[in-house]
Amino acid sequence: MRLFVGIELPDEIKRVLLEFQSELKQLGVKGLWKSAENFHVTLEFLGELEPNSLPTLTETLSKRARNHKPFHLSIEGLGAFPSLKRPHTLWTAISGSLNALHQLRDEIHIELVKNSFVLEERQFKSHITMASRPQFDDIDLSCVRTKKFGEFMVAEVVLFESRASYGKRVYTDLYRTKLL
Repeated sequence: MRLFVGIELPDEIKRVLLEFQSELKQLGVKGLWKSAENFHVTLEFLGELEPNSLPTLTETLSKRARNHKPFHLSIEGLGAFPSLKRPHTLWTAISGSLNALHQLRDEIHIELVKNSFVLEERQFKSHITMASRPQFDDIDLSCVRTKKFGEFMVAEVVLFESRASYGKRVYTDLYRTKLL
């Protein structure tokens, strides 16, 4: 099972981000566009795991979620990894209660490591992926770099399974736990 921990976005935010993709396409930006169903904030990528790891994962997520109250996040701006000059991923930025977001993510990360999960050690950068392998040479994106897309309340953490289906990634929520 290919798994990751994340935050699901409300349908209204997904709709606005889909409209933004259309705006980018009209500007001439090309790439492998993410579907609205796949918009999310990844907190921790877990990779390929056996189903017998699920009880430990769900217990860890429940334990960490109980220590956090719901918080607000805002979606705004446009960026790219590793940079806008050499992009391989086009994303929208996250702002708002970033301290709460990072603390939640860090606690989940530390608890998973304590439970012998092997995790990526690169710095966490909150974002929502819009497209992979974007191409926008000679396109002026300054008009959309600071665009605001809305805000929402983070009230739960989700354990997702990522499967390939007909050449596309399909994300299925396996477990949800509320922030208290």
